[in-house]
Amino acid sequence: MFKKTLLPSGLRVMTAPMQGTNTVTTLVIVGTGSDYETREDNGISHFLEHMFFKGTKKRPRAMTIKNELDSIGGVSNAFTTHEFTGYWIKAGKTFLDLSLDLLSDIYRNSLLKQEEIDREKQVVMEEMHQYNDTPTRSIWDLWEEVLWGDQPAGWKILGREDVLRKLKRDDFVNYFYNQYSAQNTIVVVAGNFDEGATVEKIKHYFAGVRDAAPIRQKPAVHFDQKQPVARVHYKKTDQTHISLGFRAYEAGHPDRYVIDVLATLLGGNWSSRMWDVVRDKLGLAYTVWTNSDADSNRGTFTTYAGVDHKNATKAIGAMMREYKRIAEKPVSAKELKLAVDSIKGKTLIGLEASDAVADFVGIEEIITGSPLTVDEVFRNIEKVTPADVSRVARKLFVPSALNLAVVGPYKDAKPFEGLLKL
Repeated sequence: MFKKTLLPSGLRVMTAPMQGTNTVTTLVIVGTGSDYETREDNGISHFLEHMFFKGTKKRPRAMTIKNELDSIGGVSNAFTTHEFTGYWIKAGKTFLDLSLDLLSDIYRNSLLKQEEIDREKQVVMEEMHQYNDTPTRSIWDLWEEVLWGDQPAGWKILGREDVLRKLKRDDFVNYFYNQYSAQNTIVVVAGNFDEGATVEKIKHYFAGVRDAAPIRQKPAVHFDQKQPVARVHYKKTDQTHISLGFRAYEAGHPDRYVIDVLATLLGGNWSSRMWDVVRDKLGLAYTVWTNSDADSNRGTFTTYAGVDHKNATKAIGAMMREYKRIAEKPVSAKELKLAVDSIKGKTLIGLEASDAVADFVGIEEIITGSPLTVDEVFRNIEKVTPADVSRVARKLFVPSALNLAVVGPYKDAKPFEGLLKL
């Protein structure tokens, strides 16, 4: 259970008290990310995330911030996506005040010094290089580029090196002013804490945050695709990395939970069809899974596998057959129940931790504005029928939404294009 409190400034406070834990997680989440960037500042959302930990008026040195976090044994990090940016601290329940003080300080008072920006540029570049050197990460950049093309939805969240090297302090100050406002910010607290007292503390710590609406530009995502598309990225690797799937529904779509069940049926657990066929029966992959992902204005449905180069076409063919089979023949009530119960069980296990609860509440609020309780989510999942699964599979699994991204020692996508037949 959680409670949403709207402050006069427009700042949203989400509180989720938990029993049986000695920790508390504080998450500050802002409704901006790479979707709100331009060609001239692509990557600034993520770069700004780094700069928040480089010094404030109260804590002018990065070491001061690090020492405070280490002194409480806390776990802290930040993340940037296409649609939102988050900063969080998970600590013992006795350190909530320090967590709120520190997070509000970096939000409100980061110095953004030019010398720190210049120093951090190489750090960000090395993060980009690490992603590029890791096929299980870089394939998702390629996947989004295939799906959404040359627009923010298809750009890398980390940005481009040539753009980042040119960024100056004024760019960060302007971006922060335009996007970081009370109306665009949520403070989430989950774990062991006093709910009433904590809301009052948040009012104090986050007083003075700019209360104007953010200045936002988010282009509509539309892609006119008429036939399947395959794209390869050449890289000398030990495996061929495959992402095969479809454009899907946004987070607010009424069939969102049907898609979640469909993804579980195909590749969400050991009993799933992709696992059973690609791994167990054909012995082609160690890792294979299917996932659905929903943003506020778009969604994806993807199966990933890493296979030996000689087995790449065989694995893609097997995946295609499973997509076609589940669209043509309804699943049994028994198989459906197994998938539904699997989702429920994994959700409950995941939500034992305060940081997972903070994400569960905060991310859904920032994307939809209407987060559901766990019981409400489960009721939606339990309503899904075999007919729903077939209906959504037939609607999603069509040639005009089918895409393939491949990372491996290939320079030509043509050998893969012939496999993309439904």
